[in-house]
Amino acid sequence: MKKRLAISAITVAALFASPNTAIADVQSDYQVALQQYKTALANWSANNNLVQENYKQAMKAWNDAKKSAELARKEIADKFKADAESIKARTVLAVANANNAKEKKAANAAGKIDMDAAILERNKALMAISVILDKPNKPVLSPMPIAPTKPSPTVKPKIKSKTK
Repeated sequence: MKKRLAISAITVAALFASPNTAIADVQSDYQVALQQYKTALANWSANNNLVQENYKQAMKAWNDAKKSAELARKEIADKFKADAESIKARTVLAVANANNAKEKKAANAAGKIDMDAAILERNKALMAISVILDKPNKPVLSPMPIAPTKPSPTVKPKIKSKTK
């Protein structure tokens, strides 16, 4: 009889102790995993925000460089256009004031030399403009951390008492 009573007590204790301990372990493991997930999520968000901000700054710098290069090209083109019109007007005036064909030919040759010098000056100025690097690539964001799965609620075993 004492053996039966001891076995019954152990069985009842095992029935009550095992699930409660397992539930506590699963819950505490879930809480730890949830805290780790929250930390990983905060780090992920901060990292992606930093990557996006760096991309925005790179795009701004690229756009500013592109605009300044275009402005410099426009100024060079405007200067060249003014110089070319001036050279053309001087050449036409010199040809008109020339007394003979030899002087007209010399005036045209001088105008051509002046135009070649203006073209060379324009090309040197264009070469001095800094080269615009390639457009920055849009960043690929890291994947979002995966949330831990919530443990399913466990059903406590019901003990049926045997009474005869």
